[in-house]
Parts: sequence; structure tokens; C-alpha cells
Amino acid sequence: MRLGYYILSLFLLIHVNFLAHSIEWFSTSTGYFYKIDFENNSQLSRTKNGLPWMNLGELTFENVKNEDLISANYAVKEFKIEHSDWSYLLIPCTNQVYQINKKQLILKRIDETYFRGANCSSSIFYRNGILYSFGGYGFGTSSNILTKYNAEGKEWLNIQAKGNVPPAISMGLTAYVSSQDKFITMGNHQINETDLNRLDVLDWNIYEYNFEKSEFTSLGKIELEEIKSFLSKDLIRYYLFNGRYFFLLDKSGRKKNFDTMYIIDVLDDFKTYCWKNNNRLVVEGPYSGNFDKAFHVNGDTLIWTNLSNQSSPSTLKNHRMMVNDLLRESEYVGKLGQIPWYQSILEGSVILVSLGFLVIAFFLYQKWKKRRLAKNLKIMLGENEKMLLDFLILNYTTGNISGHQIIAFFGKHKSSPESQRQFRAKMFENLTKSLRLLLGKEQILDVHTDEKDQRMFTYRLNAEVYQILKSL
Repeated sequence: MRLGYYILSLFLLIHVNFLAHSIEWFSTSTGYFYKIDFENNSQLSRTKNGLPWMNLGELTFENVKNEDLISANYAVKEFKIEHSDWSYLLIPCTNQVYQINKKQLILKRIDETYFRGANCSSSIFYRNGILYSFGGYGFGTSSNILTKYNAEGKEWLNIQAKGNVPPAISMGLTAYVSSQDKFITMGNHQINETDLNRLDVLDWNIYEYNFEKSEFTSLGKIELEEIKSFLSKDLIRYYLFNGRYFFLLDKSGRKKNFDTMYIIDVLDDFKTYCWKNNNRLVVEGPYSGNFDKAFHVNGDTLIWTNLSNQSSPSTLKNHRMMVNDLLRESEYVGKLGQIPWYQSILEGSVILVSLGFLVIAFFLYQKWKKRRLAKNLKIMLGENEKMLLDFLILNYTTGNISGHQIIAFFGKHKSSPESQRQFRAKMFENLTKSLRLLLGKEQILDVHTDEKDQRMFTYRLNAEVYQILKSL
């Protein structure tokens, strides 16, 4: 249901709205809200807080076609061009690039692209004089496409990346960190409306993109349950980034209050803080449903615009909150990739239980092997061989036993020497063949010449064979 609502919102965003054909955005370089009213002679207006709007004059168009313009009341991006009165102006869900001069009242389109609709919810930023657009959503699927604007070719060019490239950069937390010249993205949604098994999958990995190497690396995963819960509940996330901190506002199911704010420090090992509103800041009036207008960041200051009565501009209030003050009032939650304490205990318990099962299984397996070996010995050995084996095991500690001892043990001492020799040979042959087959050992007996009678041999079980047999 949430996915369908978000898709409908994107459709309405890129659909031309003839009743309210306008563009509104906040300029971080001037601190003003701006609006272009295409239905009213393309008037450019500005306001500090939202009401009243001050008319700056009628814009002159250069290479701008009315049919290319769409209404957008949020996600419009302005990037000030260094050492110039011009700024880039980018409208969401299109690849169109405009430039605006608020002093000369000129709006011109500088690109020649015709493709649109595939980069809704993309992360757009300005780096070293170049516009970038990473990821986005369109045509029923999220993407991880990296592009940059080529001013000479007047077109967007693809960027090839290596490393651990995220499968999607869409509807997550994204930011270009200019102080370290890196791009951060996390908590992205992988959406594919064609694949029923992957309609919406959350990627908890934290990725960093290195521009010099054109390479993505993984910095770990989001493990804090508070942040995972925040990112799971809504596709449309309320967050800001001021160059160092993510500011996440939890407004799910609330009409006025932003009760909780999470602050993530990307420059200090993703330490995360929780700030409670305590009903001090209330959003009402026309800004209650428009996050981009109600809340914005300017350097180290967060500005909260509150219109308690849209018909009375005098009731307008601005709340300014310094980041240091917010951090001082916040509770430290932990590092973003910090595993909960109970998870370590659970994992340790699982490991111990698994080891216990392995030990028990190994013990039972060894016991089963011994039983099977003892059973096979009873089956394969004859009565004489069984007695001989018991005699060898019993006398192992005393040393080698002679042929005369074996003959005496079996009561064959009154038989002829040849008969005794054949009797011994047959028993030892049967015994060694059976033990070799059952134990897989080639050397069963240690056989030596009898020092007292050079015509005879002495016998003793091989040490390894003895250790196996005595444990049965």
C-alpha cells in the first residue's frame, strides 16, 4: 500500500497541473523561498517564511517551452554558480537543466535532453562546478545509475563505477559530503514492480563513493533499531543534511508534531543522537503537509517555519535551532553500525549451543563407530581369532608374546610342531585380514624373531591398533 501511494505521488508530480502551474523551492544561498507562477505572466516571487510573497518581476524565458515545464512544490534544487549571479535550477523527475538569474529576471534552459521520468527521487548535488544525479526511481523500478551533466554536450553522461556498487540508490539517506569529497548512501529501497519476489527490498548497507577512484566501498550496515524502524515505516523520508549531519524527523501518522529527531554524524563514525521535541515545535497551516517548506537547514542552523493561521501572516513564526544546542539536548543512541547488546548475547548463545550440539554429535558418532566396529568384529572373527585378539590385548603391556605362549594358551602343546605352526599361521592370517578390512590399517602386528628360539616369532599388536581396540 505504501509503495502504491508513493508511485501515485510521483505520477502526480510529473503530471502537468494546469490549475496550479508553478515551481517553488528554497535557496540555501539566499535563505529565501522562491516561486515561479507560469499562469501569472511567469512572475518570480520570494518570501522569507512563506507568507506574504513579494513579487520580484516577470521572468524572461530563453529556450524555455511551456510544455516542458511541470508543477513542482518540493524537491526542486537550486545550486549557486560560483562568482556569478546565475544558479542552476533542476526540477524533479526530469533531466532538464535550467539556469536562473534573479537579478536580471532570466530563466533559460541549457540542456538538450529529451528523456524524463526515470530519475524521480534521485540524489542531485553540485560538485566542483559539475552537476551530478545519482540513482532514482522511474518506470516501476529503482536504479543505481550515476550521471553527471556535460555542459559542452548539453547532455547527461553515465559514470562507470567499480567496487561494491549498491544495487539501488533510491528513497534512502543520501548526501554529498563536500568537506571530504565523498558521496554517502544508505537504507535504499530496491524496487522492481515486475518481479513479485522483489517488490520492495531494503538495503541496510552503508556505501561510500570515492570520486577520484570512481569506486564504491561498504562501510558496514545500519544496525541501530531506532534508525531501522524509522527507515522501514515510510518510503517518503523526512530528512535534511547540512554537510555533516543527517537530521531525520519522525512524522509518521502525526498531523502537527514532529516528536522525535535523529541526528547522524557522518564525520564522526556515524554516531547517532536522539532529540525529543516535547511539543515545543508545532507545524500547522499550509506548511503542515509540505516538509520542504516547513523545515530547512542553513549551515549550522535548522529553521522551522510555523504558520498557525494561513490567513494571518502576522502569526508567522520561525524557530531557529543551532545544531550544537540540539546535540547538547540529545541523548546519545550509539553508532549507526553498532550491534545491539542483546544481539551479541544471542549470537554467543547460538554459537555455544551449536558447539554443544557438535560435541554431542561427535561423541555419539564416535560411540556409534565403536559399537559398529565391535559388532563387525564379532561377525567376522572366528572363535579362535577372537580368543587370540583378547590374548594379544591382555598381554600388550607385558610386551611381545611368543609362539609357545600362544600354543599353550590354546592347549595345542601336545600336537606336532608342524601342526602347531599351521595352526598359528592360519589364526594370524585370518586375524590380520579381518582387522585390515575393518580398521583400514595395513600394519596390524609387530612381529619379531624370538631371541630364545630363532625358529619362532614373537607377536604384539601395533600401538595404534591397540588403542582403537582397547576402547571398545
